[in-house]
Amino acid sequence: MSSIDLVILGIVLEKPQSAYDIQQDVDAHHFSRWTKISTASVYRRVLRLREEGYLHSEVVPGARFASKAVYSITPEGRAYFQTLLHQCAAQPVPLCFDCNVVIANLNKVSLPEALALLDTLQASLQASLQTTEDYADQFSEIPLTGRTIFRQQITLYKALLSWLEEFREELRHGRT
Repeated sequence: MSSIDLVILGIVLEKPQSAYDIQQDVDAHHFSRWTKISTASVYRRVLRLREEGYLHSEVVPGARFASKAVYSITPEGRAYFQTLLHQCAAQPVPLCFDCNVVIANLNKVSLPEALALLDTLQASLQASLQTTEDYADQFSEIPLTGRTIFRQQITLYKALLSWLEEFREELRHGRT
């Protein structure tokens, strides 16, 4: 299952675009905050999706006399898009947080250092929450599907902050 394919096909499904415009759309929608996607991976996947028959390209005149390939979705691409949507919805949802490697190793440092690390982690989570809330306010006019992802992220940050406070208390009181 390729979430990158799903993102690209979803963008091109809205309107035909060049690979550069697709990448700009990925950046504008902050997809890299929600899934593993990079500029290089977008360009590679666009070319592969074209090779596999999911995208069609047409060379059109661009700015300053340069021509560019504009990609549109094929009927096979629409079917693949539907398949990916269903596969993605049906798969387990992993919650992988890099901060868990810190949590897993707190028993290897002194209690004051562990608590200081939790303070740092809390500040990081709080900053991420604030940034997401700011984005949600800034982009409040986007479609419901985008707004709901902001709400999801805000809910997760708040839940993590609550969980972190509970863990801090357990750690302070020496519960194992």
